[in-house]
Amino acid sequence: MTRRLFLAVCLAALSGQARPGQKPKREPDIAILKMSSIRQGGTIEYEGDLKVTAAKPLNGLLMRVEFLDADGVLLSAQKIEIEEGTLSPGAERHISVQGHDVPRAVSFRISFTDRAKRDLATGGAGPYPLD
Repeated sequence: MTRRLFLAVCLAALSGQARPGQKPKREPDIAILKMSSIRQGGTIEYEGDLKVTAAKPLNGLLMRVEFLDADGVLLSAQKIEIEEGTLSPGAERHISVQGHDVPRAVSFRISFTDRAKRDLATGGAGPYPLD
């Protein structure tokens, strides 16, 4: 193997690893499989599918929706309770919930917390367009 090829292979292998002082990326606790929204009459209805990808059960589920303007600037945030009970690892859940409309918002992103207000790593958090 030539020296140049060896160095290229070494650099490629190291590029995917966390640097000193940098935390490695956390695997998602919950994944958004599908998400859509419909605006009507001062409300927004969210519909989608979620999957629990955490290794441990989740106690309760609270969705935080952040609304963004056309420049990606945060306008507002809302919290919506999704589930009061326990969700087992691997469980899939269809959601259909409503929130208040936010004028000038063109997109939204989502994050989740559990009942103990612990932030959950979210896969597929968006942003999603507001329809």
